[in-house]
Amino acid sequence: MSDFTVEILKKIAYDHIIKDFSITTEDFVEGFLPKQTMSGRYVDIGISSDESGPVYTINTTSKIVERDIEAHNGVVHAISEVVSPSENTLVEAISNDADFSLFFEALQATGLDINLSLIKDESYVPDPEYVAMENSNTIYNYAKVRIPRERKYGFTALIESNETYSQHGITNLNDMKAYAKQVYDNLYPADASITDVTDRKNSLNRFVAYHLLNKKLPMRMLIEKYDNTGMNYETTGETHSVKVVDMFEYNETLCPNTLMEFRTLRTTNEYNIINMIPESGKAIRLTSNFDNDALNGVYHEIDNILVYNADVERMLSTKRLRMDVSSFFPEFANNNIRVGNSRIGGGLFSERWHIPNGYADRITASATTDVHYFNADDRFMDYQGDELFLVGLYDFEITTIAIPPGTYEVRFGYQPTGGRGVAQLYWDGIPTGIPLDLRTLANDPDIGYQYPGTDARDQEGFENDKAMRNRGYMKGPASYSVIAEWWYTGASARMSEDVLRRILGIYTFNEYSTHTFTVKAVKSGEFMFDYLEFVPLEVLEYEDIY
Repeated sequence: MSDFTVEILKKIAYDHIIKDFSITTEDFVEGFLPKQTMSGRYVDIGISSDESGPVYTINTTSKIVERDIEAHNGVVHAISEVVSPSENTLVEAISNDADFSLFFEALQATGLDINLSLIKDESYVPDPEYVAMENSNTIYNYAKVRIPRERKYGFTALIESNETYSQHGITNLNDMKAYAKQVYDNLYPADASITDVTDRKNSLNRFVAYHLLNKKLPMRMLIEKYDNTGMNYETTGETHSVKVVDMFEYNETLCPNTLMEFRTLRTTNEYNIINMIPESGKAIRLTSNFDNDALNGVYHEIDNILVYNADVERMLSTKRLRMDVSSFFPEFANNNIRVGNSRIGGGLFSERWHIPNGYADRITASATTDVHYFNADDRFMDYQGDELFLVGLYDFEITTIAIPPGTYEVRFGYQPTGGRGVAQLYWDGIPTGIPLDLRTLANDPDIGYQYPGTDARDQEGFENDKAMRNRGYMKGPASYSVIAEWWYTGASARMSEDVLRRILGIYTFNEYSTHTFTVKAVKSGEFMFDYLEFVPLEVLEYEDIY
């Protein structure tokens, strides 16, 4: 022990401990565990078998030699050697992998390797008041108070192997330039003459940048974990998702003004389907070579050439885009905030994160605004189980990720309760009608909600839907529900008068761009923010209830 400094010993310990998370080998699946260690790294699980039964490995090299040792506040797995995660950055990790040497060459040539160099914001200091509350295990409304201890950056690279490139006639950098030019010059003809590969509008630069996300997303964090946000999911199978329709998750890429779609495919029980074109079924998938860890990111191998082309843009701009509030903030993914598992009194699971002003780049809040985030909670009738939560005399604004050009109906998803306040909502700085009273329940005559099936003349509730729309409201979607019926009930959000969508208005976006959603308190009280929806006008005519 004397050979090591206290700081090194602390790091060794932290590499082996996952705080507020207990999992037995029975619930292991291959890939990263969903919760990071106390040193902020993911633990990779490998599963195989021999003549004696299942064999579990940690980070490839360390075997579990004695498993599922129960303790009064968790579980211990004895392992054969020290867990020592790589200290390589994402760029260094890719550079050391010979299977991806061509992509690495392009990454360096475009200068995008520099964009992946950030590790941690050294200037960030957590609020000592909230640190004290966290250390004292303060509970607020059955939620454990949290404060981000660090502000780390993270990245994900989705990469084709040299072999995959070769199958498409790409064997060197010039081949890749030609391929990229063919795709991106068609989509951006005004930029076709740009030959400097370090220019963000150059075709090769766009090609490489579209493979990169500004979030560290292990395979199960691409979409699967958000679809399975039940805190006892591994043992009970209960989730917020009503799994009769597919779920979608949207991420911005380092290619300017582009989105990437990750979706489920219920018909084949698949996750992580990337940019699927419905007409052809063409899509990108991960190979078995996923969750390659690095200090500030992770990379996954994909099975085909990933591009942003006219087909992808058309797919994204002709469908309903539902975006969970947490999907706008890379900081939530990179600092282990978005997905949590805190065991507290009564077997409930929740974390209430205090988000300091300036912590999330896309959040602007006044000094009188307290911004909090509840990650997935079984008791919430929330999309993906989580919500952003404001208290105080709030003046708050978020910037969305870039939305494709088109004319959209924009909607705001929320839960009205008696403890809420009244807020004026703004879209791109323009008021969206009269202030919204978040205390007004859906069955109020000003909204007019009726449970589907209660009117013999309107069994499905479609006529009631039309009446509510005329007042500027919609029922919640039928695609998610509550798990623990403490405060909310109903088979789905559509079947609950405690869930609403407010129609903000119809807006035309002439180009791919970000937008602002602003909330200002008119009457003090709580404000909650669940998701935004962007629905092309042509979709309204045949939109489903999900």
